Amino acid sequence: MNFEAVASSLREDARASVTEIDLDASATTAPTPGVIAAVVAAMSEGYGNPSSGHGRGDAARRILADARDAVSELISGASEDGVTFTSGCTEANNLVLRSFAGASGRIITTAVEHPSVIATVNDIRANGGLVTILGVDGDGGIDLTELRTAVNAANGPCLVSIQLANSETGVLQDARAIAAIVSGSADCFFHADAAQAVGKIDLTVGRGVGPDVVTLSGHKLHAPMGIGAVVVAADSHIPLQALLRGGEQEHGLRAGTEAVPAIAGLAAACQEWAGMRGERQRTLTEMQSALEARLAAIDGAIINGAASPRLPNVTNVRFTGIDAMALVANLDARGIYVSQGSACSSRRPEPSPVLVAMGLSEGEAFSAIRLSLSVHNQASDVDLAARAIAEIVAQMRGGL
Repeated sequence: MNFEAVASSLREDARASVTEIDLDASATTAPTPGVIAAVVAAMSEGYGNPSSGHGRGDAARRILADARDAVSELISGASEDGVTFTSGCTEANNLVLRSFAGASGRIITTAVEHPSVIATVNDIRANGGLVTILGVDGDGGIDLTELRTAVNAANGPCLVSIQLANSETGVLQDARAIAAIVSGSADCFFHADAAQAVGKIDLTVGRGVGPDVVTLSGHKLHAPMGIGAVVVAADSHIPLQALLRGGEQEHGLRAGTEAVPAIAGLAAACQEWAGMRGERQRTLTEMQSALEARLAAIDGAIINGAASPRLPNVTNVRFTGIDAMALVANLDARGIYVSQGSACSSRRPEPSPVLVAMGLSEGEAFSAIRLSLSVHNQASDVDLAARAIAEIVAQMRGGL
């Protein structure tokens, strides 16, 4: 007997009797009807190769041009000429970071970056590259004085790579302050992983006022998986180098035939965010406030990073003495989906490097879960999830 199949069937039967509540938007978001329609239209009507010289190629190129406009319109200070499409934020981060991987360039980053940044800079350092990794305080913020010292000590080309918003805690860094420090050195540039931030906050790029370049991932804002972008500020001259070699697609920075349907979906997602950004941000903020008020009422609950500015949709909370893995599993059985941290590392039986970097003990880190809201959520989801968490935590403590 295939016991794994039987167990899976039982879980599906159990879930069929409950309403699913997805509170794991930081991992991925469901595409909206408008995004799905754009993808289908591109697959059925714009399936030509953008590099072809005939009419079908023209149609595909128009989709790409419109998509560059849509992405740049969502990010103040960007231009369509500065948008390079990639397979996602991991590839985009690698493209930017490896442009500064030579022995003459230094990369300055933090201990709480996404795994695609941390793993890449560790590899660069192992191969002789110059890397400085900054710590954070107990609420996830960087020390700007420490950053200024590191930039001044670089004494040559450098890339400061600091995320705008942390995927596990939602903590926001002060992009304007970072940009002001970086712009004091002519050959130093500011890169920000903006995968979690795009749409959720108002984002500006530009020398001295924001990042020189940001990277993003479509599936974090209701576009398809497998699409992302590098977006360079209109006034920046950051020296990027191609990661993938071959054809001259994407301004020569990313060889390979573009994924036109996925790019069309990203364009639709960006257009929807641009048109409803204020409304969506207010709705997410209201739901997050209600959720955190309910969670704070649970005995032993502590919101990680609570004293720092945070995204309006990400809450990282720990429950003293509770095994977060068991809590996640119990919620999953009720059809409520949360996580313990980044989807790129949460399957490892290790404490969150982000929470440990913030000063939490391994035990405290293992007691934390992340809840991340999307525009698909409603106030009733918050109510049901908070009630379920309170019940399960009480049960795990032997209170019921």
